[in-house]
Amino acid sequence: MKLVWISILTLIAFSGCNKSPEPENAIVKVVNECGNSDISITDIKGRKKSDGFMQAQVIGENSSGKYQTLEYRIAWFDKSGFKIDSILSNWRTSPAYENQPFHLNETSPSTKARTFRLYIRKDKDIICNRHYIGQ
Repeated sequence: MKLVWISILTLIAFSGCNKSPEPENAIVKVVNECGNSDISITDIKGRKKSDGFMQAQVIGENSSGKYQTLEYRIAWFDKSGFKIDSILSNWRTSPAYENQPFHLNETSPSTKARTFRLYIRKDKDIICNRHYIGQ
């Protein structure tokens, strides 16, 4: 019974954290508060290419005075919200040069991809976990 009350209170708490609505056909989603004090994600874009595959682009910035290696992965989902398993969803590394922006570009493993979730970690700690909901 205690678990039921905790679940209900959690649902009530999260229902108050509503984001401003985005246009239904938006392909750009600006992400706030995704990162840590050194790494920030400023923009996430997604689009369907003419060949049917989805393309993801993430723009961020390393505001520290030192070079960092980021690990990231993108999980792709179909129109029903089911994850599309692929080797392309494994963790990858990307350089983040000191006081410089960085770009991550990936293409979906299937033409069935409709959305994706971005994960970025630094030193094995997740610093970004954002879901892109576009077309």
